[in-house]
Amino acid sequence: METISSLMTREVVTIPSTLTLREAAVILSEKGISGAPVVDATGALVGVLSESDLLNEARKRAALPRTAVFGLLLVSEDTLQRLYHFGADLPVSEVMTKNVLTITERTSLHEASQLLVQKKINRLPVVDDSGALVGIVTREDLLKAVFAL
Repeated sequence: METISSLMTREVVTIPSTLTLREAAVILSEKGISGAPVVDATGALVGVLSESDLLNEARKRAALPRTAVFGLLLVSEDTLQRLYHFGADLPVSEVMTKNVLTITERTSLHEASQLLVQKKINRLPVVDDSGALVGIVTREDLLKAVFAL
């Protein structure tokens, strides 16, 4: 049974959690990818950011900071949106998917394929036994392997 180690990408493009959504979008665009693992200052995996996260208006709106005194909003919603350019200046950590499904290099191609389909996700970070990021596998990687493209 073939495992993920045979086809995963080992040089992973990551996004620091402190970047803004605008900066992250530039990285994704320049690298020609639709998402990437998010890492903290120590390089630990803390989330995943995808194009759908970047486009999710409800998630960005929920992450906008609110300042209230005695229940009164001091800054209007319109002002907040203009200040944050509809979320473009929010930190990645506020919008990324935080509960990340991961696999190991020992995971079979079949199991990884099933996870991607069942969970409706496009990528799976690959971690070692200590939880450190060692690679990534995408739907495209698996399609290439299955159909020997």
